[in-house]
Amino acid sequence: ETNEPGIYAVGDINYYPGKKKLILCGFHEAALAAFAIKQRIEPGKKVHVQYTTTSPIMHERLGLDE
Repeated sequence: ETNEPGIYAVGDINYYPGKKKLILCGFHEAALAAFAIKQRIEPGKKVHVQYTTTSPIMHERLGLDE
């Protein structure tokens, strides 16, 4: 989260001590932002993470079980 509550930044625009300019870091920052936004929108509600490799629901949505 930036110094403006509710505003998030990811990727090269971000700077913090130890920041590495790697695309992997941008993906990590995006994941952290997504979780923070979910908590902001629905405070206290559990986040359910599903993985495309093991989730039957995700397989169905992606048409992988056909």
